Amino acid sequence: MKVPHTIFQDISIRRQVIISLGISAVLIIVIGLYGLIAILESNQRLHKSILEGQTMVNAIDTARLSQVHFKKQVQEWKNILLRGNDKDLYDKHLIAFNEEDRKVNEYLKSLSQIASSAGMSVPQIANAIKVHEELGRQYREALKKYYQFDLKSAVLVDKSIRGIDRKLTDDIDAIVDIIKNLAEKRLKETEMIANTKMEAYQALSFFMIFLIIAGLGFCIFNAWSITKDLPS
Repeated sequence: MKVPHTIFQDISIRRQVIISLGISAVLIIVIGLYGLIAILESNQRLHKSILEGQTMVNAIDTARLSQVHFKKQVQEWKNILLRGNDKDLYDKHLIAFNEEDRKVNEYLKSLSQIASSAGMSVPQIANAIKVHEELGRQYREALKKYYQFDLKSAVLVDKSIRGIDRKLTDDIDAIVDIIKNLAEKRLKETEMIANTKMEAYQALSFFMIFLIIAGLGFCIFNAWSITKDLPS
């Protein structure tokens, strides 16, 4: 039976070997570079996703801390009026009130920075900071009218600023919900992007497998072409 003629029969064995080695080398380099790029991009994506997740969790925690400490600040104000006739208790609750005031201001400003760095538009935070600072001023002005040995003054002071904390309480509660919703949306988007890239990597992987099979097939065929006419 006549063996079909191939183009490799017209090429010297030396060149056939060089071609086979060259193709094999190219395949190895391409596959190696693809693997390296895929690993680097995967690491970068994982690192970015981790940082993104940490930022979102930090934003939610900071928002909730501002919420909790503002409620504590309001409670300390009530404690001043209720127990302020005792000087030691007055001093204790006044110090606690000032400390909670500082913490709320600190957490709100920190939240503003986190939101800005994460690209989240939450203008309510800046407004809450201004309102909180104004509330602190109003509380301290009202406290000037409080007299420890006059129980009626506590009632009058409380009446003069009663309910001024409600709007800010609602605003901070709303901020917590906004941050939480934005964080959840951002994390879902990050997950979607990761899944899309994973699908792209899978498609590329199938293509690389095809190249490997094609390369092996070529090398086997070329080796057969080289060796079939050689004496056994």
